[in-house]
Amino acid sequence: MTDKILEESNVIPIAEIDGIDTSGVEADDLATLKELGVTLNDLDQSIMGAEVAISDLKARRKQVTEELIPDLMNKVGLKLVQLEDGTKIKVDEFVDARIKDANTAFDWLRATNNESIIKNQISVSLGRGDDAKAQEILGLLKDKDVDADLKITVHNQTLKAFCRDALDNPELAESLPREAFGIYQGKRAKITH
Repeated sequence: MTDKILEESNVIPIAEIDGIDTSGVEADDLATLKELGVTLNDLDQSIMGAEVAISDLKARRKQVTEELIPDLMNKVGLKLVQLEDGTKIKVDEFVDARIKDANTAFDWLRATNNESIIKNQISVSLGRGDDAKAQEILGLLKDKDVDADLKITVHNQTLKAFCRDALDNPELAESLPREAFGIYQGKRAKITH
């Protein structure tokens, strides 16, 4: 499919565009430019198609690793399978987490004495040449009227490990706000060679 803009009947010759001097432009150069424009458009279309294909492959892989293989191995009572070529397929339990409701999640961590995994980050916006001010800021933030933001986070790997441990602890698991932590758990097949 050719872009209508690039069709011969719709292209305005460069010589006819007001204010553009085309006296030094060769006809072959214009033809090459048109071909390169078509090539660029084709490449963009191919990239978009490949990105869609990769996304589809990732979704299919997730279905195979997190549903089909674990379900079948559970059905036949296996935890590990070794193929003829030596490849091993093992199903392990996993926990994924991502804080979705920060207020609820951080309040729960503090209420259950697990605030040690919370990281606090203060960002300060300074202008150019404010190196000396940057050195003073640690103790003088409010006194200097410097705009600062506080960011409270938990590192992704720390959060996953904590949620995995909390789910194994009956006392914490009962009160753990799963939605606030965006907890997703299941079984996942892993291939090793």
